[in-house]
Amino acid sequence: MSPAAAASTPAVPFERKSIFACSPATTRGQPVHLGGDPKGQNILYANGRTVIIRNLANPQIADEYVGHSFPVTCARYAPSGYYIASADERGNVRIWDCTQKSQILKNEFKVLAGKITDLSWDSESKRIIAVGDGRDKYGHAFTSDSGNSVGEISGHSKIINAVSIRNNRPFRAVTCSDDMTVNFYHGAPYKFNLSISDHTRFVQCVRFSPDGAHFVSVGMDGKIFLYDGATGAKVSEISSAENSHSGGIFSVSWSPDSKYFMTSSADTTVKIWDIEKKAVKNTFQLSKNAAIEDQQVGTLWQGQYLLSLSLNGNLNYLDVNSSSVAKVVQGHQKNITAFTKTSSGKLYTGSYDGKTYSWDVQSGLASEVKGAGPNNQVNALNANGSAVEMVSMDDTYRCIDVQKNEFNATTAALGSLPKSISSVKDTTLISTMKEIIVMKNGAKAFTLANPGGAVPNAVALNKTGNEAAIGFDNSKIHIYSIDASGKLEEKKSSDPDVPMTMRGAVTVISYSPDCKYVAAGDSTGKIFVYDASTKALKLNQWVFHSARVNSITWSDDSLYAVSGSLDTNIYVWSVERPMKHVAIKSSHTESVNGVQFLDKNTIVSVGNDSCVKTWQISTMP
Repeated sequence: MSPAAAASTPAVPFERKSIFACSPATTRGQPVHLGGDPKGQNILYANGRTVIIRNLANPQIADEYVGHSFPVTCARYAPSGYYIASADERGNVRIWDCTQKSQILKNEFKVLAGKITDLSWDSESKRIIAVGDGRDKYGHAFTSDSGNSVGEISGHSKIINAVSIRNNRPFRAVTCSDDMTVNFYHGAPYKFNLSISDHTRFVQCVRFSPDGAHFVSVGMDGKIFLYDGATGAKVSEISSAENSHSGGIFSVSWSPDSKYFMTSSADTTVKIWDIEKKAVKNTFQLSKNAAIEDQQVGTLWQGQYLLSLSLNGNLNYLDVNSSSVAKVVQGHQKNITAFTKTSSGKLYTGSYDGKTYSWDVQSGLASEVKGAGPNNQVNALNANGSAVEMVSMDDTYRCIDVQKNEFNATTAALGSLPKSISSVKDTTLISTMKEIIVMKNGAKAFTLANPGGAVPNAVALNKTGNEAAIGFDNSKIHIYSIDASGKLEEKKSSDPDVPMTMRGAVTVISYSPDCKYVAAGDSTGKIFVYDASTKALKLNQWVFHSARVNSITWSDDSLYAVSGSLDTNIYVWSVERPMKHVAIKSSHTESVNGVQFLDKNTIVSVGNDSCVKTWQISTMP
């Protein structure tokens, strides 16, 4: 590109400032194979269609790769550090550049007919073995540049759970399977050499030591076996030592010096083993009551960092000197379905599985809200003073004490599925499938059955709490006054020819802070702005979304609004220049479910990728 052409290229009016990353996806009874970079600085894992690259020293620093069309199962750095290979549920492996922001795709190969469970590179960064479940085979060895076969991964009769390639020559590979065997291969090209049947239940993980002298296997029988890395001969059963695991073992990871390895177990413990003494060196107890969500399903020994993954997605940083947990990094594993911002700037998010977290914007780290929360999807959150109010799919209203970061005793049964919530001071407005509910100080004060049989999808209170805008699934919007007792009374328009009507079912509604405007979004992706006092249509140019609008919020000065949609896009709109906008395309995979202004030029968003993202807007519309 010539200097003149480069100069004429318009600057992008926004940049992604940060990603507060999701937690690794987990499945009960299955191991999670975490990856790390050759320099020992980053952890690599998957959630949904996203691959997360996260800094170990500062886990708030993260990046993502979203090139897969199907859920990603595992990802591995090449030993060179230049590329990452990631695999998905449909048997595809994508190899992409991890040194540039553009993440250019080098190659993509279809290697299995089903789910890939694990990958391993050889030390030359030239060959990959992918294993998992397929109709005709359970593993495939191929070159990373051409996809040509470099051997045959045979000998198993069921899904292969893990694979590891020896780091030095002569190359060796080892696999483990639900058929309760460990297979040993010579290579390259890789050929079956030996089948080992020491385990009596599913073998979940197998790993070569960094120096290639040994490999170790672990399984659901709670047993650990150590083998010679060059011949595959059994050295000993390590798990026969004192203080062994009392449950199945999901994962194993070696120390950089090859003198120790770490195992994670369903008994909620992590143990470090000394291979010379063949004994337990340290035990980390992750749960006192052995809760299922505290089962340890993954491990990673990355340089000075020892990490263990809990079934609930918590990444536990272990302190080897004190046998304690030094730090726990939390986050969502499922779609974030609800979002709000408190007056102090703290963020609260709720997800499909009922988990609720508070986020510190400065550190980018999350803390789970304590107490008795919902056991089903969080439908809506709304910040109100020192509290955050919630409605969830278990048909219940709850309240969170922001200072304590825990659910308080204020709860109410709603009687039907809640759709939306809005609150100001002592007044809370909730829409459900059957009625509109006004609550005063946490107690029901007034109910209104759905007018005309329409379902109220979205509600909003103005800044003073004396007026409400309610959007219905019949595309209509109605304005109500609210008296001191909480009674709703519709405000009739002086001009009956000025109806507040959208093109589709109203999905979200929002008052501007100065109470002059009501912005409403619908199921077709259109946003109209009405005059709050006259009900007259003021703006109809905000119509660039191509699918359901999920969220609209205003800037503090009421001059701008930001919206998020099922189309995965975010738009920043201007009241004074309605034909201008800033478009942040493909901001979240699958859907944007919530957007807010952090300040005049910073936006925060949440979506179905389970991540929280912040965006810096350099040029407002």
